[in-house]
Amino acid sequence: MKNKNNQNITSVRNNFYWLYLAGFFVILFLPLLTLPPWFSPPDWGKTIVFRIVFSILFFVFVWQLLSPKKNNDILTRLNFLLDKKNKAFWVFWLFIAYWGLFFLATIFSLDFRFSFFGSPYRAGGFLNFSFYFIFAIVIFLVLKNKDWQKIWDFSIIIGIPVCLFAYIQISHLNLPYVIHFSDRPPSTIGGSTFLASYILLLTFITFCFGIVEKKTWKKIFYFISAALFAITIIVILMRAAYGALVFGSLFFILFYPKKFRLSKILKISFLALLILLFLGFYFLKTHPDVRLFKQGTRLQKITDMVISIYSYGTEGSRVSSWRVLSRSLKERPVLGYGPENLSIAFDKHYDPSLPSIAINEGMHSSWWDRAHNFFLDISVQAGVPALIIFLLFISFLFYQLQRLKAADKNADGNADKTPRLKIIAHGIQTTLVAYLVVNLFSFDTFSISLIFFLMTGFSFYLLSNNAQPPAIRFRINQFSAEKWRMPVVFIAFLILVWFLWSWNIRPFKINTQINISQILADQKECDAALSRMDKVLEKRSFLNVYLRLKYADLLKSCEPVTGKTLEYAQKGRELMKENVKVQPYYVRNWLLLDGYTNILIEKEKNPEIKKELIKEANSYLERAYELSPKRQELYLEWTKASLVSEEYQKAKEKAEKCISVNKKLPDCYWFLGLSEIALGDLQNGQMDLTKATEMGYNSRAITSLHQLVKIYSTVKNYPELAKVYEDLVWQRPKEPQYHASLAFTYKELGEYELARREAMKVLELQPEAKEEVEMFLRTLPLE
Repeated sequence: MKNKNNQNITSVRNNFYWLYLAGFFVILFLPLLTLPPWFSPPDWGKTIVFRIVFSILFFVFVWQLLSPKKNNDILTRLNFLLDKKNKAFWVFWLFIAYWGLFFLATIFSLDFRFSFFGSPYRAGGFLNFSFYFIFAIVIFLVLKNKDWQKIWDFSIIIGIPVCLFAYIQISHLNLPYVIHFSDRPPSTIGGSTFLASYILLLTFITFCFGIVEKKTWKKIFYFISAALFAITIIVILMRAAYGALVFGSLFFILFYPKKFRLSKILKISFLALLILLFLGFYFLKTHPDVRLFKQGTRLQKITDMVISIYSYGTEGSRVSSWRVLSRSLKERPVLGYGPENLSIAFDKHYDPSLPSIAINEGMHSSWWDRAHNFFLDISVQAGVPALIIFLLFISFLFYQLQRLKAADKNADGNADKTPRLKIIAHGIQTTLVAYLVVNLFSFDTFSISLIFFLMTGFSFYLLSNNAQPPAIRFRINQFSAEKWRMPVVFIAFLILVWFLWSWNIRPFKINTQINISQILADQKECDAALSRMDKVLEKRSFLNVYLRLKYADLLKSCEPVTGKTLEYAQKGRELMKENVKVQPYYVRNWLLLDGYTNILIEKEKNPEIKKELIKEANSYLERAYELSPKRQELYLEWTKASLVSEEYQKAKEKAEKCISVNKKLPDCYWFLGLSEIALGDLQNGQMDLTKATEMGYNSRAITSLHQLVKIYSTVKNYPELAKVYEDLVWQRPKEPQYHASLAFTYKELGEYELARREAMKVLELQPEAKEEVEMFLRTLPLE
């Protein structure tokens, strides 16, 4: 009877093993998956599919774990991890401790909701972070020894078309649905930096598989794949990846397992080659007139990129952002600001005077939500202890892999005659070196995390593979498991269904509708786009903040198309009021809220309501100032608010403050010029407006011209006002209001014939305004 039960249990386990294997293959296929509008941003759809597939696998895992059985493979492997004699013991517990500190950092986060869920933009958050951890543990506990190679082979196979698609993106092939890139292709990964890191994690381990493989055709496959990966890293022009590739190769050559030592000639030759390359590129750096290849070719771009490494890390926006974030560590060193909350720390200590931290056109570098450095990313988000635990985890894993490489005997006392484990362990060590180097200047995304945690589970397998059977430290009581199995499984099933719908399928559908709305807006179908967004807004989910921000972006892009400025401002203000309740530490919410309120102030005719709106706008800016006191965007909004509320002296002071924090931003000079003209200082005002234009400010944009209209109207400078309206009429000749305003301005200048001509143009464009036009014409003297 006992044997019969065991046989049945084994049958159940085997019947479900195909599901695990199929699920793992689906998950490892995801880096290749890209299909807008469903999978945009790139990592968002991938993480959703990952969570759906893996949560189903985890449900089956829990069901099996609670099944009454003896000699359970899962429990046996779990006991390996809990056995102090096992090499994986401390590695495993440091792994768990790292997760535990992120859990605490999430609990005590300044923005718990955002820390837990993240947003589609980065597809981060503690929820996804936890899934990666559980994935590494479950794949170790479930996967049979013989199938590890299949899993890695499949990952390598997926990496090949990812690389090939990158080549298509930089080629001149005219293929449908392919966006071409002149320099750095993102392939299906979502960014060239992340593409390089993803490929890097596959390169060395693939090469090691080629070394240990005995079949000729598979050996050729591995070596060709590794070569493709390495060449792709070079072709996509990522300096951090170049450094990681060099340091990884250097470690691989110099610390190759002693039992299978490479010849000294090979090591010396490799070092000599590196030295020659270093000297050669240094010569090219010091002699910029020397060109090896034709300018603009891929080879010349690669050469220029390598040369730029000599100054990489000594200047630029990343180094400046590191200085900003380093200051924030003093405030919350233990548990940090919470996962995904790095922007809160960055905004508070942001300093636009640092080199290259703010790009003049649009200030794209002034908003950071990642440090592009794993030391700071971990420390700021989860605290310095989390960084220490992470480094200890990597160090212990590295050390135990080194022990595996150095061992002369297996656990049974027999000599280890196969190089496989030792060389594969060396490959993982090399990959860890490369991973740490590249993450000094980058950060993890879904595809990178997937391979890293797969490698972690694989490391547990390697460290436990030849260990002696452990003492049983953990077992499930058969009677208790049988008693509670069905209720627990039923509750777990209900949780699974709720989780799949509420936290995966529904948000996935909402994000898809957001993307479709964006496509419609790009096609100038704004009414359809915003109508779709209104319907989506009714569906509550953890994406509400992200949804409202995307809605605000659509309002901004659609306003010039529809001209519904007041309606959109009211809607945008309503959206941002909801956002600041949920994310009160997010500076951009407050700035957007102030911007919409300023539009309402400008349009409001009731002095009491206008006064109340001005008071509200100031309170929003005061809150933004508390969160980011040196942000130039804040002073720009403050200047705009003061101009709208006709507090011109205050506007001038804020514009001057804007210049003091960032002298390279043309917007500051533009608004200073407007405030000076409003105060009657026409000469200095015109000089500052001209300076802003020379620095790159778009002074002929419709918004800029409207600002000039308001200021010149205030001081009754009709000659300049006429020039502005003439420009507006030229840009939008079918807008009757511009012709009407120009007609009035010509009348004030005494240009009656021109005024008459513009009035007739209004009548042509707007026949229903015949009575008003005739009344205006009667005010013009006859010549």
